[in-house]
Amino acid sequence: MTDGAAARVVAVGGGHGCARTLTALRGLGLAPTAVVSVADDGGSSGRLRRDHGVVALGDLRAALLALAPAGDRTVMRDLVGHRFGAGDLDGHSLGNLVLLARLEARDGDLLAALDDVARLLGVVGRVLPSATDAVTLVAETSGGEVRGQAAVAGTRRIRRVRLEPSEPTAPTAVVDALRTADLVLLGPGSLFTSLLPNLLVPGVAAALAAATARIVLVANLREQPGETEGMSLVDHVAALRAHAPDLRVDAVLADPASPLGAEVPGGPPVVPAALAGRRGISHDPALLGAALTDLLG
Repeated sequence: MTDGAAARVVAVGGGHGCARTLTALRGLGLAPTAVVSVADDGGSSGRLRRDHGVVALGDLRAALLALAPAGDRTVMRDLVGHRFGAGDLDGHSLGNLVLLARLEARDGDLLAALDDVARLLGVVGRVLPSATDAVTLVAETSGGEVRGQAAVAGTRRIRRVRLEPSEPTAPTAVVDALRTADLVLLGPGSLFTSLLPNLLVPGVAAALAAATARIVLVANLREQPGETEGMSLVDHVAALRAHAPDLRVDAVLADPASPLGAEVPGGPPVVPAALAGRRGISHDPALLGAALTDLLG
């Protein structure tokens, strides 16, 4: 794909799904760039947003950990991944607090803070926020408006989502990564709360529309209680098109055993591959890595 040079891969998403993709890419010896949603407002991330006025840090932390090798960095990985279980810090992730500390030390420079923690963990690749502004996810539903990612995640019959403010700033590093990528992976992950919040950032949407890379949607394995109940793979692709009409999806990587289906009539071609772990709930990084190897070839 790059005449002998390592492929430049960008993974766009958030939460556990994005972490699975990054783990798979790290297993292939690649140094990917993660473009991660900052719309979360639940748990530790939500508390830090409210108390300190920062963007959501949790998905960024998860992406850093996914790209961090083990070996002599294992203790540091365990520390950054630690979550407190009692007292004033109950529910907080130490990694989120470390990111907050570096953010304050860097006078609010989020990218510098992320790069600092990446060096601490020995991360191979880079983790970037899709926006540097604190954003609120808002859903339009049959029952009215729902505000905040945590609330939207449990909402059924979502018609559309948007961000407030509507034009948050995409870092130049994100635009450059998408512009020079060989392969862009969208998902897997929560459609309305992890993937679309990235695509609703105008700078990200414009960079994807202009990208020369192959753009592949990594399909989810199942519907999610609340936000995607009753939605098939066809419905997922339709929602992407409705929210990002200029987005070009060249292929969909899907598990043929998924109850969501593995066909998109009239849509991008589907590349079938076994992706599910033993319980069929989440993507197995080894299987996903094998499928991505075929795409990169």
